[in-house]
Amino acid sequence: MWKIGWGLGHARPLVLGVLLSSLFACTEQDTAARVLPLPNVPKAGLDMRVAYLVNDRLPKMSPDQLDALLVGIQITAQEHFGVGIRFSGITEIPIARAFEGIPTTYRDRALADIYDFKSGTADLARLKSSFVKEFADQSEPLADRIAFAQPYAPHLRSDATVAEFGGAMADLQLQRLAQWRGIKALDGGAVIDNKPYNEFAMWLALGYSELPFELVLTNQIIASAEYDSVSVHSAIRGGYTNGITTYNKASRYGTMSIWSTFAFSGNDDFIVKLRNGERYELREAAQLAGVAATHEIGHQLFHLAHPFARPACVMSPVPMFAYRAWRDKLSGLNCQLGSDPSMTPGAYKFQY
Repeated sequence: MWKIGWGLGHARPLVLGVLLSSLFACTEQDTAARVLPLPNVPKAGLDMRVAYLVNDRLPKMSPDQLDALLVGIQITAQEHFGVGIRFSGITEIPIARAFEGIPTTYRDRALADIYDFKSGTADLARLKSSFVKEFADQSEPLADRIAFAQPYAPHLRSDATVAEFGGAMADLQLQRLAQWRGIKALDGGAVIDNKPYNEFAMWLALGYSELPFELVLTNQIIASAEYDSVSVHSAIRGGYTNGITTYNKASRYGTMSIWSTFAFSGNDDFIVKLRNGERYELREAAQLAGVAATHEIGHQLFHLAHPFARPACVMSPVPMFAYRAWRDKLSGLNCQLGSDPSMTPGAYKFQY
């Protein structure tokens, strides 16, 4: 366990996207009573407990890197949200032990939602149908989401219907997910093996275990496909999720922010290509990861949504992995709280 400094400074921020879900929500009539209230965020600042869930098969950030990552969050949260954050020492936990703590009921629900691309027995028609339904239900303008995806899906028309858009995004996600599987782990095996650690739905289920943390960092790659909880920014990255903000019964704020460092630590050809050629030294990788992770803090503390058409906003998901270029477009002054419906506290309703 190690400590970090609490000092704040000045930095230019970056953001990466998040997937939010009500996978384990109750019935419709119970929903109103099962929406988490906004946290009370004092101007003087607040405290967050931090865990680091580690898979020894994958690249791991050093204590110095993790310190730099957390300082990056502090700086960016101050600039974009006007809030000071104090972090606890980091508690390192083996990923297997954390996943063993998921209650059986929620583990089974998560497994039922997973599109099992590993076995080849998954239901493609059901997946595409889910994409269409979810995209039809989401509040962000369809035109904005299509424009967001077009640079990475050149055959996608600007006037595509929801059905066409959903089908195209499902196909793109599966194509790129297969490429993630081709990357090698430190032991020579595939980074995505038969363990469930890469599965987005299982990370949501972690919130029903006993993890008394507000921020959960991990070196684990989170890349998968589900029949629920789809998003355009995850689809174009091959189901890759850098960040998740989800319900956590043991958190002070009712939610936890989960942040993966995998795409920041790796310099495999596929990752570098998705970064538009960007390569990072160790300290820069950590700093970029911290600035990007602040996106999750916006979801957690203010229940903000995604202003897709405003690249100055820390809450606008980065399309791919060019973190340095994305950071340089952002400005807290040009995207303040309340300046957009998606940037209004309470814009996203966390159900549990």
